[in-house]
Amino acid sequence: MHFLKSSLVSSALIFCHFAYGASHPVSFVLIGDSTTANGTTPNSGGWGNGLCGSMITNNIASVTANTPCINTAHDGATTGSFVADGFWNISLAAISGEVKRGRRTLVTIQFGHNDMKIAPPESMGANLTSMVEQIRAIGGEPVLVTSLTRRTFNADGTVQDALAPWANETILISQQQGSHLLDLHAASIKYVEAIGPDAAHRLNRLPDDNTHLNSNGTTVFGRMVADLLKESFPNELPIIPNPPLSFNISHGIASF
Repeated sequence: MHFLKSSLVSSALIFCHFAYGASHPVSFVLIGDSTTANGTTPNSGGWGNGLCGSMITNNIASVTANTPCINTAHDGATTGSFVADGFWNISLAAISGEVKRGRRTLVTIQFGHNDMKIAPPESMGANLTSMVEQIRAIGGEPVLVTSLTRRTFNADGTVQDALAPWANETILISQQQGSHLLDLHAASIKYVEAIGPDAAHRLNRLPDDNTHLNSNGTTVFGRMVADLLKESFPNELPIIPNPPLSFNISHGIASF
């Protein structure tokens, strides 16, 4: 079974009227590195536009219309540099603004790709702990997200998983802090191994870039994040269903 992009778009739009409780309006704020950030240049491009939607990258939204979905992720960021370079303050201001509007504000946090280059997992873990505590202090709900896999394969078709220690650290901090967790790392590995290297590389931002995403990759992994959110928060969030794309993801079928 194979679904073309047109069917994915039309199926999502059919469900744009999906009703959610108006008494608990939800906002999303995204925090992370380039694998979350909106990017259209080399060495950039994450899943954020596939969740929030973007006219620039032609990505349909996975959240309902008029749902604030603020992407504060930044290319090249580590948990340390995100704070040191001032992006954390931007994120906190966005979270605080949504909370003050009386909105339930979910804050996704995904790092690892750059932290692994400079420090052991425990260093990232300490920073994640601080982030979770600060988000809660201003009324936001932290949702830790394990690192999106790189699409680099061994000869037998399995993923070369150098990110595992940092994904495991994220899981540990979520357990220690009692936060929601989206195990994007495990879900994305399972999916790209199922579709195989050729199909996985068709989601690359550039042919030899196995980290960042083109618009099709953003569509796929943005939907994956949306489905993980639905699973973690059943019947609570303004997520637009996209049955064809969700079916392909859950059954290991390439959509592009």
